[in-house]
Order: sequence, then structure tokens, then C-alpha cells
Amino acid sequence: VCTGIAWSQQGKSGGSLKVAFESDVPGMDPHTSLGVQVQVLIPILFNTLVTIDENLDVVPDLAGSWEVKDGGKTYIFHLHKGVKFHDGTDCDAAAVKWNFDRLLNPEEKVLTAPFFTMVESVEPVDAHTLKITLQYPTETFLRALANYRKGFPIISPTAHKTWGKQDLPAHPVGTGPFKLAKWEQNSVILLERNAHYFKPGLPYLDRIEFRIMKDGVTRATALRAGEVDFVNLVPIEHVERLTRDPKVQVLRGPETATIFLVANHGRKPFDDVRVRQATIGYGIDRRIIAKSALLGLVPPLLSFVPPGTLGHKDFLEMYPYNPEKAKALLKEAGFDGRNPLKYTLMTHGANPVLPTIATIIKTQLANSGVEVNVEVLDRPVFLKRIREHDLDQTLTIGSHFVDPYARAYLMETTGGSLNIPNHSDTHVDVLIDKLRRSTDREEFFRLGQELQTYDAQRLIYPSVAADPYVQAARDYVKGYVFMRGLKVSFETTWLDKP
Repeated sequence: VCTGIAWSQQGKSGGSLKVAFESDVPGMDPHTSLGVQVQVLIPILFNTLVTIDENLDVVPDLAGSWEVKDGGKTYIFHLHKGVKFHDGTDCDAAAVKWNFDRLLNPEEKVLTAPFFTMVESVEPVDAHTLKITLQYPTETFLRALANYRKGFPIISPTAHKTWGKQDLPAHPVGTGPFKLAKWEQNSVILLERNAHYFKPGLPYLDRIEFRIMKDGVTRATALRAGEVDFVNLVPIEHVERLTRDPKVQVLRGPETATIFLVANHGRKPFDDVRVRQATIGYGIDRRIIAKSALLGLVPPLLSFVPPGTLGHKDFLEMYPYNPEKAKALLKEAGFDGRNPLKYTLMTHGANPVLPTIATIIKTQLANSGVEVNVEVLDRPVFLKRIREHDLDQTLTIGSHFVDPYARAYLMETTGGSLNIPNHSDTHVDVLIDKLRRSTDREEFFRLGQELQTYDAQRLIYPSVAADPYVQAARDYVKGYVFMRGLKVSFETTWLDKP
């Protein structure tokens, strides 16, 4: 297990990093574009006021420093001077305020808006000083700015005005170390060095070329052959072989994302907790799934919070594999041999492990008399169906997150939340609101475990296993800090070759 690639202060400038990338993205608007893959690109194209380091501590980014006043209700951020967006316009306090105005505008449908409902006002004090006043103090605010769904990236207001909400995803304009040069869909995403980056001497690389390689074998083979320098997502069946290759460095650590299995509570019979307990609880064997489909690289999991995320607690013992118990629950709910439960499990093929797991689930549930049809979709279609709640059950991989509250935008019933389970259980909102208003880390983790317990009992947003996130690079790639998927940044990366 390696947590990063060694680097010295003598990074070598120049060169092109070729990255094997597992899927294209639907767009690159950091505030509205869906999907896990776009979250890889966000920290490369954009900056946030504050960010996180490899220890999950909040550290400066666009704001060089900040002060907390009024018992935690007021934050004063001191911005770096002279920061420019990729379009040459100023990234100053007024631009940051504009981003908050967009965030808090319901018509913009910013995905992370639920994390910032406590914001009362955002005021530029001067060009480089920003005052943010909260309705109440909260332990979550800085981590929300830093890393909830990759934090709150600051985009160019001018770009939004130029392209409009509809076309902005194809024209991302941030302040990040790299800027978009070319995007050929399903082929290549080319990023070029931002020559005016505000961090002196960075980045080292001239360009990053994300080559779309949907097939995992192709990605691993390209790395071993030296055709690419870096693989963002190593297929699990190639981890062992790459680990033995002296020319390759394999990067992995405690998981910060999960593979989740969620029913549509708005579609009968999944509004019935007994049906969920039968099909997502007792009817599946998570240990077998983790061992066979995931090759034992990660643990089985029920909680929505993975082992490498702050505040993790698990409840595997709550639902031991028990087909007879599942049958009994289904009979109570009106299903038996004469009237079997039949439904479709929707997933996608961007990660081949998902169809494999879906097939195992189908086989396991057959032992409880359930007939499952597995539907494997292209990822863009899959994401559209998720947003529209057009599904019975879905199996997919969630994004990486730093603490339990970071899932609020997927779990709340209120407006602005994606509400993946399409549920109407307002007690979830109550528990999330308690998390939101927590002012002390110990209390935050206690409340987080209360939310995890309730979720496990009701099977609202449960997992099947942790997600084995493994990256790999050629031995000449230096200065890359592996953040376990919480952040992918090539800001300090350089190539140690002639």
C-alpha cells in the first residue's frame, strides 16, 4: 500500500502526462455536472477557498488565511492577490460572492447547495477580503468548502455570462493549475498548463492528456507498455500483477467511497421496508460479493460511510445472509411462489465490476424466490435515469467523501437534494439537520453514527461493499499525492525522465 509518489522540491518543469481515463464526462461545470469522473477533473481545473491535505485537515487554497469570529458564525477569508481565471478576468472577492449567489439560487440547481443552507450573507469587505456570516455555527462549514463533492470550486462569472447555464459545462473556466484546451468526446480531454497560476513555480507539467479508455484491460496494458504514464482507475483483476511490476507504482489506501445498492422508495413495492430488508438485507451475501466480485481487496459494507472516511461505523451483523428470512418478509409483503417479486436492477458498465456484482445479486436473490432482471446502461443514460428516479433498484459507485454529512445532498427529501432513494422519510432530514448544526467534532461523529444506524435499519441508502479505488503510475512520475479519491490533483506532479 502506497499513499503517494515521492517528490523533491526540485521538480522538473515540462512534459505531458498521459492518463488512461475510464470514462468521458457529461460536462465540466463543477456545480451541476453529474458523475464520479468529473470530480477527478474539478480540482485540476478549479480551486476552492480552502482545501484538504492528505491528513484530511483543512488548509489554504484561494484564501491564504481566515479568521473565525462571533462564536463560529462569522468567517473572514483573506484571498490571494492577483489571482486570474483562465479567461484573464480577476478572481477577487466580488467573483467569489457571485459564485455564492449562484450556489444559493434554486434555479441554478447547484448540487452542493444543501451543504450551505446555513449561509446568511456573503459580503466583499474589499477586493481581497470576504466576510461570510452563518445563521448558526457549524462544525461542517470549512469541510464543505474544502471537499464536500470536491468542495465549492470558484468559476469565472464572465464565463457563465458568456456561455449561459446550458453551454457552460463544455467551457469550464476556473483558476486551477490547468485549463481545458481540447475535448473530443469519448476520445480525449486535453488540459494545458495555466501559465498564470497563483502558486509560484507550479504546475510543473505542460499538459495532461486524459485518454478515454473504457476497457480496464486496455488501461492496464497501456500502463505496462508505457503508452500512458498514469491510470486513474486500475481494474481490480490487474492490481496484483501491476504491484509486481518494478516499473509501476500502485497507489491504494483506506477506502473513501462505496458501492451502493438503493431502491426507489417512490415505486411500489420498495416503499415497504420489508421488501427492502428482503432484497437489500437478508437476501444478499455481502461477504461473498466482496470476496468473489471484488477479489477480497475491500471489506463488505452495509453503512453508507466507508472505512477510510471520518466517522465510519458498520452494521454488517444486522443483516446476515438468510434467504428463508427474506422469503418470510416477502410473504408478509404479499409475494410468494405463485406471485414472485420481479423487478429490474439498473447499473452501468463504466466499471465492469458493477455488472458482475449485479449478476451475483440476481443469483443470490433467486434463492429467496425473487426474479431480478439486470439492466446495464451507458453511463450518460444511467445518470439521466438516476436524476429522474426512473428505476426499481440501482447499483453504482458513489463519489469519495470526507465525512457523513457529505452525503446530505443525496439523502435529504428537501428541495435541492438529489434524493437518490426517492424517499419521503423526514426523520432523515431531522438527523441530517442535527449534523449540520453540530458545533463540536465529538458530537458530530455521535450524530453521524445515529444517522448511519437509522439508515441501516431502514435500508435507505445502503452499501454492498467499499469501493476499491486503485491508481497506478510509471516509476518516473513524481510528486503526485494519493488522496484516496477525495481529491485528484497534478499540481505538484512532474516527470523524472530525459
